[in-house]
Order: sequence, then C-alpha cells, then structure tokens
Amino acid sequence: MSDQLFREVDEEVRQDRFQEMWKRFGVYLVIGVVVIVGGTIAFVLWRDAQQTARDTDSTRFLDAVVQESVQADSALLELRALAQDGTPAYRFLAQLREARLLATQGDKAQALAIFDSIAADSDLRGTYRDLARLLAVANGLDVLSQSEVEERIGPLNTEGNPFRVTAREFLAVAAIQAGERERAAELLRANQVDSTAPVASRARATELLTAIGL
Repeated sequence: MSDQLFREVDEEVRQDRFQEMWKRFGVYLVIGVVVIVGGTIAFVLWRDAQQTARDTDSTRFLDAVVQESVQADSALLELRALAQDGTPAYRFLAQLREARLLATQGDKAQALAIFDSIAADSDLRGTYRDLARLLAVANGLDVLSQSEVEERIGPLNTEGNPFRVTAREFLAVAAIQAGERERAAELLRANQVDSTAPVASRARATELLTAIGL
C-alpha cells in the first residue's frame, strides 16, 4: 500500500513539474508557430502582389485584421467574404485568420473545422496544408485527444519536413497529457539529437524530459 502511495505521489510531482514547464515554455512554442505563419504570410503576400498587381484584397484583409480587436463580428464577416471571392493567396490567408479568431473566441470546433478544410485542400501546396495541420493542433491542443493530434501532425514528423521539430514538441505534449511518457520521451529525444533543431527547441526537450522524470 505504501509503495502504491509513493508511486502516486511521484506521478503527481512529475505532472506538477510538467504543468510548470508547459506554462513557462508553451508560449514560446506557440510563438514559434506564429513566426512560421508570419514568414509564410509574408511570402504569400509577396507572391500575390507579384502575380496580380492589385491591392484590393490586401486592403480588405488588413481592414479585417484591424477590426478584430474592436468589431470581431465584422472582421469575421469580411474574412469569410474574402475567403470566398479573394485571390487564391488571400483566400488562404483569410481562412487562417478566421480560424485563429474563432479559436481565440472559444469556438474551437469551428476553428478546427476550418483548419482541417485547408489541410484537405488538394489545390494548395503541401507546405501550406501542413501549416494548417500544425495550426489546428496549436489552437486546439486543449480539446484534442492524443489520437487526434497524432492523426493531424504525426505525418509531419518525417525527415525533410520543415515543421518536424515543432510537430514533435506538440506530439510530445499531447503524449504527456495522455500519460504516454515513453512516447513523449521518444519524441523529445529526437529533438535533442536533431542537429537542425533550434537551440531553444533542444533546450525545451531536455527540460521537459527532466520535468516528467525521464
């Protein structure tokens, strides 16, 4: 009985350490995704401007972004309209922005539906579809099961995929939350030895492993 009690206490301590680590570093992981998105958006905007030589959709998109903090409903309406009749690049951006806004408002189900729709769009480049998968998890980690996370971003954990390091981190967090410590350890150790992983990602992997007692 005492051994069982000690095991339970030890597990509680590990969970507390993990929760503390996630509070400290989770924000940086999300920021990393935001940086990726920012770079993607910058490229898409440049490409769109090069191809269309028009700024109408750019104005509509930026107006919607400005409205988000003061008139979220109006922003959503504009983003939805742009997602329907904008140029391909701005349709993509409008959908991403709409999903993100819905997620911040607490409508995770609708946000995930939009991200999943983007990920399933065979007309988009694979990189953009992978980005949508990653953003679905980044915005829905608190409502997705481990299997749902694995289904979305497990395929990103492959050599050559530019999102593999971030995908491993989210996969590891989902595994920890599901009590799958060995699976989490496998993913975090992969980041530790990945020479292409950013220093910050390797450091987080080490600290998370320590936090869960592995």
